[in-house]
Amino acid sequence: MSGANSSTGAAYNISGVLCIPKAGDKHNGTVQLLVHGLGFDSSYWDLGFQPENYSYVMRAAAEGYTTFRYDRLGTGKSEHPFDGYHEVQSLTDVEIIVSIVTLLHQGGIGGKAYSSVLGVGHSYGSIQLTAASVFVPNLLSALVLTGFSANASSFGQVLTSMAFSRADESQPDRFTGLPGSYIIPGLPQSNQINFLYYPFYDPDVAVYSYANVEPITQGVLFTLSALTGGQSNFTGPVHLVTGDRDWIFCGSQCGVKPDGNHTILELTDIVFPKSSNFSVYSPANTGHGLNLHLSAPDTYTNILNWLGAVSG
Repeated sequence: MSGANSSTGAAYNISGVLCIPKAGDKHNGTVQLLVHGLGFDSSYWDLGFQPENYSYVMRAAAEGYTTFRYDRLGTGKSEHPFDGYHEVQSLTDVEIIVSIVTLLHQGGIGGKAYSSVLGVGHSYGSIQLTAASVFVPNLLSALVLTGFSANASSFGQVLTSMAFSRADESQPDRFTGLPGSYIIPGLPQSNQINFLYYPFYDPDVAVYSYANVEPITQGVLFTLSALTGGQSNFTGPVHLVTGDRDWIFCGSQCGVKPDGNHTILELTDIVFPKSSNFSVYSPANTGHGLNLHLSAPDTYTNILNWLGAVSG
């Protein structure tokens, strides 16, 4: 599969996995599009660590859902352009996701046209889906935005606490040959403090997560603000799922009520003023990396029950 950057005219090879349940697709014509965040590739949705507990793809398949996960440009098995400043940017990522949504509707992925595309994102993946809903609102049937809120006041602290280092120098066995514009959290501790809430996770999942960390380009970081701060004209249902101790989008205090009546998460409905159904779920004792916490099975149950209720 290929994606394009209209500003450069370049085309890129994008790797993805279409998972069709062995027991049969119980939601004919529907596919969940899974979009991962920064520091991961699409295996975030199909974690190799205790998949019976942490794989969202496995849980979705058990509920009869077909899923499509893909590695964002510059991660996983997708192409890694040498220019991590001007090519691998946030707007390029949005163009790619719009292309993927279109291909899913047209039968360009797996040979089957899907009439309903349910967008499920995490963090930067949620930001991308929100941006895509501005451009192609009619091509998305519902949105599940995890690790997300309209509040980005902690973002500057996060970029500092990540203690980024060159990927090729921090993990040369995995990233030799990548230019300096590809970076990763420089220490496992910096990865842990941003994504995990102690002690509500298996310590081994923290080790696994950092061992499989994926690079972020400086081009994406420098252009991230181009995708935030606006409103979407999306009219379909939106479900926000963010841990109550999310450090990146709530400063670990998602229950705070800035206006005295609504939490930070509830106030995110300002991004979707036309949504037919905006709801919030905040799993307790859960940090930014929802899929890495002990609460993950319950989080998956909530997401799949909500999707079942709004999409049938």
